[in-house]
Amino acid sequence: MKYYSIMLLTVCTLLLAQSVKAQVKSVKTDVPPEIDGILDDDIWLKSPQVTGFKTFVPDFSKDIPYKTIAYVAHDSENLYFAIKCFDEPNLIKTSIAARDRIRADDWICINLDTFNGGQSLLGLYVNPNGIQMDTQFAAGSEDIGVDLIWYSAAKIDDEGYNVEIKIPFKSIRYSDDDGDVEMGVIFERRISRLSTQVSYPALDPEKGFAFLTQMMPLNYSGVRKYTLLELLPAITYSNNTVQEEGRSVSEDNFEPSLTAKIGLTSELVLDATLNPDFSQVESDAQQVEVNQRFAVNYPERRPFFLEGSQNFNFAATSMFSPVRQVVNTRTIVSPRGATKLTGKIGDKNIISTIYALDRADQSLADYSEDETADVGIIRYMRSFTQDSYLGFIGTRRSRNGGFNSVLGFDGQYRFNEANVVSGNFLNSTTQVDKSSNATSNNSMAFRIARNTRSFSGNINIEDIAQDFQSQVGFITRTGITRLSGSVSPKLFPKESLVQRWDFTLYGSITKDKPSGLNESVLYGSIAANLPKNTRLSISADRSSEIFQGVEFRDGSISLSASSQLNKRLRVSTNYDWDNGIFYQSAEQGYGKRIRNFIDYQASDKFNFQLSHNFVSLYSEATDVKYYDLHILRGRLVYQANQYLFFRAIGQYNSLSKVWSPNFLASFTYIPGTVVHLGYGTVLERTQWDGRQYVPADNYLQTFSGFFFKASYLWRL
Repeated sequence: MKYYSIMLLTVCTLLLAQSVKAQVKSVKTDVPPEIDGILDDDIWLKSPQVTGFKTFVPDFSKDIPYKTIAYVAHDSENLYFAIKCFDEPNLIKTSIAARDRIRADDWICINLDTFNGGQSLLGLYVNPNGIQMDTQFAAGSEDIGVDLIWYSAAKIDDEGYNVEIKIPFKSIRYSDDDGDVEMGVIFERRISRLSTQVSYPALDPEKGFAFLTQMMPLNYSGVRKYTLLELLPAITYSNNTVQEEGRSVSEDNFEPSLTAKIGLTSELVLDATLNPDFSQVESDAQQVEVNQRFAVNYPERRPFFLEGSQNFNFAATSMFSPVRQVVNTRTIVSPRGATKLTGKIGDKNIISTIYALDRADQSLADYSEDETADVGIIRYMRSFTQDSYLGFIGTRRSRNGGFNSVLGFDGQYRFNEANVVSGNFLNSTTQVDKSSNATSNNSMAFRIARNTRSFSGNINIEDIAQDFQSQVGFITRTGITRLSGSVSPKLFPKESLVQRWDFTLYGSITKDKPSGLNESVLYGSIAANLPKNTRLSISADRSSEIFQGVEFRDGSISLSASSQLNKRLRVSTNYDWDNGIFYQSAEQGYGKRIRNFIDYQASDKFNFQLSHNFVSLYSEATDVKYYDLHILRGRLVYQANQYLFFRAIGQYNSLSKVWSPNFLASFTYIPGTVVHLGYGTVLERTQWDGRQYVPADNYLQTFSGFFFKASYLWRL
């Protein structure tokens, strides 16, 4: 009897321990902690704390020599977190950087599923100097563009470093049940020099990196109900000078704008904007645009479109799918006004809508200055267990009597923890103008994937009609049927310099519908992961591509290396020998691709980056050079403190002979309350001969622009 009593007591103790580990109930405080990076507030003595962090990079379930402790607390208006990271102070990698520029540093991250619904999460990162980065993750994709209002501080001491975080409830969306709130959380820490990331709760090796299915419930009580109201007035003044027919023409422009945000509930938010200013603080890094089969796409960085944008991620799409995005908000170029509704209705229903009155594209032949295009987007998702869901999407862009609309559905289902089945179906209807007939075409995709500690793999089927269009999305190719699959086993050597070996084998067969011909890809790679974030890899592929009804060879061999050599210096290089197609004349070619990058943190406040991108292509038949292109880009930043930075960027394109420096002074108190002062210019080797611009030896300033922007976020 005594034996069974002991066994019962042991089982109950284990179950209780599991229950304690499975969730955390935050302590409410009437005296909020001071956010200063010093953990001397009384609340941290009373609040729940978790420790026992385990690795998931480079391997799962390992201990590290440095302890991590996380604390949670709240009051009626804010969430509070504190993280104590034991470490050797002189080895900590950190910097005083602009927001979202700390990926290479040591950091902690609060991964927060604010609805605890398994569909999306916010990643709130802080480095040992208190600099922030925030991201949003959904449908397998992480977006760094989001900027929330939250507060952080960190301090390095003799034991390592401490981080304190304050997150206003008004900055996030969550489900409120009479003041009781449940969220999901995973605490995460990165130690750069060890190439290691740890988490609590520990990730299950059999579930891999599926964060959304492994969240720990985090409970809050006594949360005050509130009405969210934000107003963001902004002014922008610019002066631009361009060369027209041999003379400089200047134009001044003053633009006021107003954006408003209203919280209909704690879960549902309405945004509206009039004449929004979308000038970019960080100019888009130039991509190689010569000899591209499809248009180059740039990521969204405009604040108005970012809230709820994770809900537009679509199942069974990826960076390799022809249907890259069903909703690409950068197709809304310059709206006169726009509205947006995002959030949840009830426990399971997620909704996102956008309507915009967009100014017409000036490059169109029938462009008229007062013309606009109507853009409408609606997205609905019904969530189920874990991260499973079913969704509907509809987009429409109409102008001048013509329109393009896309309707479809998608979904994913997770089973046996590590396996996910996903798919989508889209129907596109296009009418060029009032006098033409509408045409209808379909696109579909199906995917099954598995991801664990030692293996990841997937099988994909895609079919896209030849005349399928999506003027609000981003489509790289139509008229194909494709079967593809990949396997990626991982090996974890014991007591070896190599922490993990990654192997990848990918294959695909594609039928080109217009020609009826087939193309194929067979790709393999081996990569070694070492300390100091060092990665060495070699890859090769043997492939073919159908273009204009002709089969071309398109294989390559690639070598790449990247490493954080020390606290200050990070480098990477990539060298490709590849076959290619010269799309302009549909000829077989061969060439090279070389990419080099250096990131030098000269001090905590000075950062210098230099990138070099080289592409060449030669005729296989005659060895005549079609082109070679160098893009050289340098970026120097002085970060005076966490609010103020000065930046200079210089970029040179050897093919167009264009040199484009620009300069920026930027002050950001919180996202929305900002002052920017910038100047940019474009220098080209050209001159006016009386009739046209012709190549020249000397540089001519063909464009110069000065701008000033100020905005203030007012929150009720």
